[in-house]
Amino acid sequence: MADPTKTIPIGARLPRKRGSVEYCVGAEVDHEAVYQTLLHVFQGPDRESFLGALSDPVYRPDQRLLAKVDGRVVSHLHLTERTIRFGSTTIPMNGVMWVGTLPEFRGLGFAQNLMRLASARAKERGVPLQVLTTGMPEFYRPLGWGVCGRATFAKTMSRNLPQFTDGVIEGKTGVWHVRPWRQVELGDLMRLYQDQYQHTTGTVIRDEEYWRWMIGRRYAHVIWVACLGEQVHGYAFIKDHRVLEIASNPAHPQALLALLARVRAEALERAYPEVLVSAPPDHPVIEKAAAPPGRLIDQDDYDNTVSMYHITDLGRFLTSILPELSRRARESGAPLPVELGLSQGDARYMIHIDRKSARVEPDKLSRRHLAVTPATMVRLLMGHVDVDQAAEEPGFTASTSTALDAARVLFTPAPVWRSPLDSGTA
Repeated sequence: MADPTKTIPIGARLPRKRGSVEYCVGAEVDHEAVYQTLLHVFQGPDRESFLGALSDPVYRPDQRLLAKVDGRVVSHLHLTERTIRFGSTTIPMNGVMWVGTLPEFRGLGFAQNLMRLASARAKERGVPLQVLTTGMPEFYRPLGWGVCGRATFAKTMSRNLPQFTDGVIEGKTGVWHVRPWRQVELGDLMRLYQDQYQHTTGTVIRDEEYWRWMIGRRYAHVIWVACLGEQVHGYAFIKDHRVLEIASNPAHPQALLALLARVRAEALERAYPEVLVSAPPDHPVIEKAAAPPGRLIDQDDYDNTVSMYHITDLGRFLTSILPELSRRARESGAPLPVELGLSQGDARYMIHIDRKSARVEPDKLSRRHLAVTPATMVRLLMGHVDVDQAAEEPGFTASTSTALDAARVLFTPAPVWRSPLDSGTA
């Protein structure tokens, strides 16, 4: 197996039995060739979806990395640029999409080399984290990727969703109704999304331009809003029998009931016996929709796809999440300072948090330290597994029991979730 730390430079031309191979960044003139390659690799995307990706507000042609043999695009990946939430702070991130190689050129290492280039490029540009959705996790694990995050669904019979008739008066709150959204209500959607998902690790920070682009891609066939009078207190993106994303004002629980009732009515009208609701495991809709006889299922159990994350620069990642680690340490009641070293291959970093300051020091290890593989490191730091679960994974060692105690304070488990609207799986 090739050494994943060795990266072929952009622009390198190497001899291959089938011709000269060049690794390069994309240009605008490559778009049609890339589209044709994707059609042969994935039997998609359709042209509308492909052009929709080109209209991403931050898209640039050089976000595509290509392998060309004698000038022909034979392998491809596409990087998106996002910022995601991590507790009380945020992290710059690359989404990795459409990784694939033409069938006749597979087995030559092209896609793995493009992944290495993507990692090196992210590190060079100060992006410490990457994420992708895949049905082939075994391809990415040797490159330091770890299965991380839960794409969860509540699955229930349509008729078991709440019934809540439009126009019903709930006590003194007024008249509720559910209708399609209006363009002028974009600010309401933005506010509700922020309030609902502000503490959910992995959710994308969306500005107004991003919202307009995302809605313009028409992942949903309808966007419902729940209104009290003319005030919007909830929304739901609906595609056939799936709720792709839902948010509501916690001060008005009737909004969530009204939305689910509208979903119920439409599903029954369109002869959908079941409804799937995409949401984090701690979202209030899960309790409603997954209540028996409904159930909560993971996406990998549903369609064999998983989310995977990769830390491209451990030092920069630790620096990015240091404000959240500091908050956890100071609110935990643990004696300060909290100090913990992390070792991953040749990389060594020490986290030091006291009452007034916090820092990450490179090339240092505390007496209390952990040695962790890249795949386990991202799962632990992102909160997908707790310390005791990580300790059972291959390659994990702790210098002392107090190192485990410090890690329990800093690396607390939490739901890691991406909306289908952001992951491109809608």
